[in-house]
Amino acid sequence: MRLRIAHQLSLLLTAAVVLAVLAVGGVSLWSLRSGFGDYLRLRDEEQLTRFVQLLERRAATDPSMDWLRGNRAAQRDLMDELSGRLLQPRTGRPEEPPDERGEPPPRRRPPPPRPAVAGNIADRIVVRDVHGDWLAGRRQPPHLARTVRAVQVNGADVAFVELVAEPEPEGIDARFLQRQTRGMLITALSTIAIALLAAWWVAGRWSRPLRQLQLATHRIARGEPGVRIAVPGTPGASRSGAMEIDELVTDVNAMVVALAKLEDSRRHWIAQISHELRTPLAVLRGEMESIEDGARQPTPTVMASLREEVAQLTRLVDDLHTLAVADLGQLPCHFTAGDAHSELTRMARRFETRASQLGLVLSVQPGVTAIPVIPAQWDFGRIEQLLSNLLENSLRYTRAPGQVNVHWRTQGDTMHLTVEDSAPGVTAAQLDQLFDPLFRVDSARTRTGQHGSGLGLSIVRAIAQAHRGMVAASASRFGGLAIQVSLPLQPRPLDHSPRHS
Repeated sequence: MRLRIAHQLSLLLTAAVVLAVLAVGGVSLWSLRSGFGDYLRLRDEEQLTRFVQLLERRAATDPSMDWLRGNRAAQRDLMDELSGRLLQPRTGRPEEPPDERGEPPPRRRPPPPRPAVAGNIADRIVVRDVHGDWLAGRRQPPHLARTVRAVQVNGADVAFVELVAEPEPEGIDARFLQRQTRGMLITALSTIAIALLAAWWVAGRWSRPLRQLQLATHRIARGEPGVRIAVPGTPGASRSGAMEIDELVTDVNAMVVALAKLEDSRRHWIAQISHELRTPLAVLRGEMESIEDGARQPTPTVMASLREEVAQLTRLVDDLHTLAVADLGQLPCHFTAGDAHSELTRMARRFETRASQLGLVLSVQPGVTAIPVIPAQWDFGRIEQLLSNLLENSLRYTRAPGQVNVHWRTQGDTMHLTVEDSAPGVTAAQLDQLFDPLFRVDSARTRTGQHGSGLGLSIVRAIAQAHRGMVAASASRFGGLAIQVSLPLQPRPLDHSPRHS
C-alpha cells in the first residue's frame, strides 16, 4: 500500500515517539517498582538486625530464652523497644511526697509515645529456639520466603529469628505506587497526543510545497510555458521550514528559466539554420532553372559559381555536424605527439598572403622560450582547424588597413594562444554571445562581401573543450577583438560516451 509523504511522515514520527515513550515509561516503571522493592528489603534487613541485637542483649542474662517463651508481655516489650516507644515500667514507681500544705502532688500526664517506625516487622517475625521450637511471634505458613538470623551469646547460638518476606504493597505503599504509575501513564498518553499533533503539523508543512512542486513539474512536462512556484518568503508561498525543500523550489524555478532559454535558443537556431541553408539552395535553384530555361549557358564561369555555392553549403553542413557531434561529447580527436611551437608557426604563416591581399598585416609572435621545441600531445588537425577559424574570423571582420596578431606562450603545462585584431571592436554585451552558434555581430564589424555562417567560434570552443582547454573573448589592445585559448600540453582525452538528455 502506497501512502502520501504526509501520512508516512506522520506515522514515522508518531511511531518513533510511541516507541520512545513506551521504552522510557517501561524502564521508569520497572525501575520504580524494583527500587521500591529494594527499599523495602533494605528496611527489613535493618530492622531485623536491630531486633537480633536487642534479643542478644536480653538473652545475655538468660541464654535459655525461657523468659520469652509464651510471654506476650515480653514480646510486646521487645516490639515496643524496636519501634522506639518510651516504655512505661510495669513495677510501681515511688510516689512523690506531698507538698507543704499536705496535698498530694498533681498527677503528671505520661509523655506521648514515639511514632512507630514505618514498615513494622512485628506481624512477620518468628523466634525459635535452637531446637526449632516456637518461642514468639505470629505463626506463618511454611511456603513463604523468609530470612533467618541466629541469636548468639558468647559465640553460641541460643535462638533463631525468621523474618517472612513482605507481601505485595498495600495501604500507603500501594497508594504511592498507584499514584506514580497513574502519573506515568498520563504523561505517556499526553506525550503521544502531542507527538500526533506535531507530526500532523510538520507533515502538512512539508507536503504542501512538495505537492506544489509535483503539480508544477507535471505542467512543465506537458510543455506549459511560464510555470513558476511561489518562492518561500513571498506572499502566498508555503514555507516548509526545511531548508532543502525551500532550496528545491528555488532550483525548480531556475530550471524552468533555463528550459525556457533553451527552448528559445532551439527555435532561434532552427530558424537561423533554415535561413543559412535556404540562401545557397535558392541560388543553386535559380542558376539551374536559368540553365534549364536556356536563359544562361553552362559556361565554366556559371559552373564555378555553382561549385562555390555547393562548397559553401557543404562547409555549413560540415560545421553543423561538427557542433552536433561535439554537443554529444563525441567530437573525434586523435591525439599524437608533436612540436606545438613549429606547428603553430606553420599554421599561422599560411594566412600571411591572404591577409596581405586584404590590406592587413599578419604578425606571428611566438613566446620567447629557452627550449625551441614545445612537446605537446594534441590532435594537430583539430588545432589547425581551431587556429584557421580564429584567423578567418579576424580577416573577415577587420577593416583595412589593419593588423592581426598571433602570439602564444607557455605557462607550466599550459599553452596560451591569443589571436587579436584591430578595429572595429565588439561591445561588452556581445562578448558573451560570440561563441553561441549562428551568432553574428552587427554590420559595423563586417567587411563588405565577407559573410560567415556564425559557427566558426562555436567550433573553436568545442575543439578547445575536447582538449580540456578553455576559450575567452575580450577587447583587443589594437581596438578590435582578442580571443584567448588555453590548452594543456598533455591533455587527458575526454570520455566520449554519449550524453543522454
